[in-house]
Amino acid sequence: MTATSRKAARTDAPALDIDQRSLALTHVHLYETHLLKLTRSLSERFGNPGVGDERQPCVIDLAAIADSGKWIDFPALVSLLRNYRLEPVGVVHGNDQQKTQARGADLPVFDDQTAQTQTQAPPEPAVQPEPVKAAEPEPEPAVDTAPTSSPGPVPPMILRHPVRSGTELYARGQDMVVMNTVGAGARVVADGSIYIHGALKGTAAAGAGNQTEARIFCESFEPEIIAICGTFLDGEQLARHPAWGKRVVIELVDGQLMVHPFD
Repeated sequence: MTATSRKAARTDAPALDIDQRSLALTHVHLYETHLLKLTRSLSERFGNPGVGDERQPCVIDLAAIADSGKWIDFPALVSLLRNYRLEPVGVVHGNDQQKTQARGADLPVFDDQTAQTQTQAPPEPAVQPEPVKAAEPEPEPAVDTAPTSSPGPVPPMILRHPVRSGTELYARGQDMVVMNTVGAGARVVADGSIYIHGALKGTAAAGAGNQTEARIFCESFEPEIIAICGTFLDGEQLARHPAWGKRVVIELVDGQLMVHPFD
């Protein structure tokens, strides 16, 4: 074979081929949304978090909590799973709110039933439009040129009573002010900042709306979990912190949570 014929053979060969076949992915079935409980379950199953190991692709299955109104901190959940050598590539099942939250965290939503319904739906018959007589042009409506007032700032969600264990509260699109204690096992979440005029003994997650400038303020720092924009600290990291029991502000600096005591 001459050099010219060999060159022609290489040119005619396809650059790639696509073999569309289904792959069996690990399903992480979610029964809880509390990060501390999820961390304990993963630790019991896998032991200590892996560092530098290759991650296994998985999908987050929300079927068990699809009928609940539980809010899911997907960025924090993804970060937690990655610590245990799992790489979420998407979400299955779940309700509309949970699917919206997943898409907001750049997680694709896989829904086979919806896809089958869309492909099997018969096309609508084409309808020939009836001829319409030309109408006289109507005068354009008058346009109100008066300046419109811009909407004011969104007021914070204010909670005057203690947030007790098992309670989960979410301030959508606003800050949250807790005029009391957040108890152990309770969870407060806000798209903005969180101000706790009492002890923080449960979980506080600020910046759920991806507001990196969000802060968490509390009068006594004793949390189970703290998180801002999905970056979180929990367990022994917090119990050994020098600011434990003090009045603090928590902020996100260069992708890490910083806890600063203040008077």
